[in-house]
Amino acid sequence: MTATRLGDIIDDYCPRCRMLTNHSVAAIVGEEVRKVVCRTCQNSHDFKHGKGTGKKKLKQSAYEQVLASVLAGKNMEAPQKSAQPSRSSRTPTRSRLRPLTSSRNRPSRPR
Repeated sequence: MTATRLGDIIDDYCPRCRMLTNHSVAAIVGEEVRKVVCRTCQNSHDFKHGKGTGKKKLKQSAYEQVLASVLAGKNMEAPQKSAQPSRSSRTPTRSRLRPLTSSRNRPSRPR
């Protein structure tokens, strides 16, 4: 295996692109590559040895939390749903609409 030189192209994980891409070697200390530059986004970062970050653990969903508490013997009550639909799904009513006024009908501002 030949020694890696400055400017050589190697594969590495790019934190900005969030994937494995081609990189140019930017810094070498001894025989080890220390810094690389992504050839896709031109981001300079430490050499990560082709390893990405670990996958994030997903938070437990509300359903799974309630199920776990019921199975554990706890008695949790589910929140009551209101009879009215949520505000975001309703169309604006006449009382919430502002009347359109021209500048002539608008009261003058004190100066």
